[in-house]
Formats: sequence, structure tokens, C-alpha cells
Amino acid sequence: MPGPVNSRAETSAFEAWKKEARELAGRQELITHASRNELRKALIELDALFRSAPGIVHKAYRNLTERRIEGARDNFTSSIGDGHLLWSLSDETPELAALKIGGLIREIDRALADRRSQWPISSGEWHIEQLGCWFIPRQGASALRPARRPQAYSKRGLLFHRILPTVIQGYPVHVVDTRTLHSTASDASKWRMGACLFKVLKLKPEFACLAGDKRFVIAGIEAPSAEDAISEQIAQALKENCIAIVWPELTVSPGLRESIVKLLRDRDVADELEAPEILIPGTWHERSENGVVNRARIYDGYGEERLTYDKIAPYADDDWGTEAITAGDRICVLATEGALIGVAICLDFCDVCETPFTELDVDVMLVPSMGNDRTMQGHQITAAQVEVRFGTRSFVVQHPTHTAFKDDRLGTILPLLKAPNAVSAKELAQKTVWAAYKWGLDT
Repeated sequence: MPGPVNSRAETSAFEAWKKEARELAGRQELITHASRNELRKALIELDALFRSAPGIVHKAYRNLTERRIEGARDNFTSSIGDGHLLWSLSDETPELAALKIGGLIREIDRALADRRSQWPISSGEWHIEQLGCWFIPRQGASALRPARRPQAYSKRGLLFHRILPTVIQGYPVHVVDTRTLHSTASDASKWRMGACLFKVLKLKPEFACLAGDKRFVIAGIEAPSAEDAISEQIAQALKENCIAIVWPELTVSPGLRESIVKLLRDRDVADELEAPEILIPGTWHERSENGVVNRARIYDGYGEERLTYDKIAPYADDDWGTEAITAGDRICVLATEGALIGVAICLDFCDVCETPFTELDVDVMLVPSMGNDRTMQGHQITAAQVEVRFGTRSFVVQHPTHTAFKDDRLGTILPLLKAPNAVSAKELAQKTVWAAYKWGLDT
């Protein structure tokens, strides 16, 4: 059968891209005994080349079977094994160009993985400033993202490493190594994530006016049963072997957060129950050197703070006005054994504003949130976008400000679903202070 007919513009873009590819091939063929760093640089360059390919190349890649890509990879096994980077493009069609470069990328990716015992890449070497990226070895989570047609290159191009840009939409990307010895860390199919909520929680806002615009911050909360709730939540998280637990945005005051941390630090050292890898005790309006921020403090299961993340997109409505915060200026990623995990706060991960998180290739997003039913719909839309593009699963724990549902919910939870926008907000109610959620194995 004849192949698809491409427009003149598509053909012109494809020829220009092939010219760039030939120039890269010319530089890479000068490498005759590739070292680890040379292979790593070559893989980063080839990945950037493929991502910059015109649409007809990406469409062709989607249609390639894994059998064909692996066959193309086999063609480079010998030369890459000998340390040579020998390849070229001439009169290939978009399909054959996608196949050849896709196969080459797979072989270098695999070669670096096979030689990790000889060529280890420590976390201190993940950030490659001169190439503008993070280069991170992958482990368990790829098994839950099985490569297959018709996935895009962004989902299955590399199987054993992840390449993240150092800057997305002007925001620096900060990656923190948070690997532990948690028994389920390397197998996300066994993960359980806990959603922690409170009964009878009331916010205490403070208002101000700036240039005629009403502004607010949260100065405190009323939650009479919160101390009892967190004791139950931590106990259940340990009992159910949760890998991460999350509280909603602006529901955990500094005093309550300290109580959570103390429960973790005061555990009996002889306790055989495993501590979670990650805890996000909600967020709070805190004063920083840059002004008031809406900050999430992320802890490991032993109560040690691993990083902080400040909300990027302030909230605003006609009742309370605008959230009086200084916007955050970076994106944070936690690297565990099994996955790369991103953190966002409410509107940062919502369709109502442009978000850098739709361009962040991670396995899981953890999102403390506060909002109404429409806010959760926005989270579902964004979660669907990153699942389609990267295979990312999203876990959103939301305290409801308003809801149309009369079901006595304490919160609305988006679990780790493959099709997050296929579920109505009505079905996402959580009516208890604690619940654990498994990895959604739907296909």
C-alpha cells in the first residue's frame, strides 16, 4: 500500500530536520571508543533531536510496533558495544527515520543500563549543567508503563533512563534523591497512598486591601479532632504499608505539622512496620525572605525534611479576593527507587491556568489541594493530559470549599487512575479521615 501523502510544509520541515540529524551523526561518528560520559552525552543529544522532530516523524513512531523498534536496536548492538557511534540518515521516509533513530536511542539506553555496575551514575552526577538537563537512571516504575504501539516517543522512547530539562517554562527543575529501602519502592503495583482529612475543619483567614484589591492569607484553623485524627492516620499508614501520605492544602498548621513529625520521630526503633517514603503534611502560608508563600514541606518517613515547594499559581475568587503570596520559582521532583515524583499545589496542577507540570515527565504527581468541584475537574483534566503524554499517575487530596454533592464528604480524592477524567467528582468522595488507595491497574 502507498504511504501517507505529506504536505509541502511537512516535507520541508522533515528535510530540515534530517539535515540536523546528519550533522549530529557526523559529530558522533568521530567517537571511536565511547566512554560512559560520551555515551550519555550522545543519548541526550539524540533524545533532543527526536523530540525536535516534525509531527510526521512522531506520528510514524506511534505506529511502530515494539518488535520493529527492538529489531532496529539490534542493528546497533555490535557497534555500540565496541564504542562506535555509526549511523546516518539519507533518503529515509519519516517512518524509517523514526525507526532508525528510535532503535539507536534504545540501544544506547540499554547499554548504559547494562553497564551500571562498571559505570555507576551517582545522584551527584544526575545534573548535567552544560547540557541543560537531568539524566536519571530509572528502575521499577517502567514495568507499569509497558512500551507498546501506539504510544508516543515521550512514553516509550527511553526505558532505562529519564531525561528532564533543567528549566521548564522559565522554572528551574530541582531533583532530590529520596531513595530508601522501602519494600514496595521498586514495584509501584504494590504501592498504597494515604489521603488524610479532618472533620469539622474551619479556616481563619486574614484580609487586607492592596490598590483596591482584596487579599487574604490563612492565619489559623479550627479543627478540634485534628490531633486524634493524625494519630489514627499515621498508625494506619504504617499498618497498611503506605509509600506516601498527603494532607490537603492549607489544612495543617505549623503546630499540627510538628505533631505529625513528632509521631514519626518518636516511633519505637524496634517497630517492624515500614515508614512511608514521602509525607506531605498539607501546606501553609509561611513568611519567607521573599514574602509570604504557600509552602509544602516534604518529609521522609522518619520525620526528616527533604525539600520545600512553594505554590506557583495564587488562588483568587470574588469572596476572599486574591491569595496574598509570593509565587514559587522552581519545580521539585523526588527520585525514589521506583519512580520520579513531582509535587504541585492546587492551581499549579489545574487546567484553569498554564502549568509547567504538563511538560514534566514524572511517574507520579502528588497534589495537596483545596477547592470546589470545578477545581477537581481541572485536576482531572491536567492529570489526563500528563497520563497520555508521559504515563504519569496523579494523586490529588482536596479539602472541599464548596461542593454540590450532599454526601457528607470530608474531601475529594483523585486516586492513581489511568483514565482520571473518566470518573465523576461524585465518585471521588472520601467520608473518613483516612483512606488508602492502590495503584490503578486499569488499562
